Amino acid sequence: MNPVFRVRFVWLALVLSATLFSACKKSGVDPAPADLATRVAGQYTFSELSYNGKTLPASQTNLKGSVTLSRSTATTVEMALDIRMKSTGEEFMVLTADEIEVSEGGSGDVSFRYEGERIATLNGNKLTINGEDEDNVPFKLMATK
Repeated sequence: MNPVFRVRFVWLALVLSATLFSACKKSGVDPAPADLATRVAGQYTFSELSYNGKTLPASQTNLKGSVTLSRSTATTVEMALDIRMKSTGEEFMVLTADEIEVSEGGSGDVSFRYEGERIATLNGNKLTINGEDEDNVPFKLMATK
């Protein structure tokens, strides 16, 4: 093979490959950001229980379960809790609530309000649900996405 032809062939191959890799049109438009309800929707697994100033990891409690948030509208979600006793499977906090309003705070946390009352917050991937037991002792269930 002629050396001049070989150099031209290599040069042509380089130009064609550079054109091939740079020919794709890049879009300068970012996809539309998802609404707040879509961003918070998902499955959260019970991870901690806090009461009387103590916080226990799920492994040190007799509870197991999950919380599912489903988008209803851009600003509302449905919350389904399925928290049960590990030892017996008995219900601890099993309920579904819809039309829960979601709003974003200045620090990036998300508030969940049901009938005007703040029932939960989301900070990063950690959902904290406020509750009271039958003796009116407040507690918090934490679940992680």
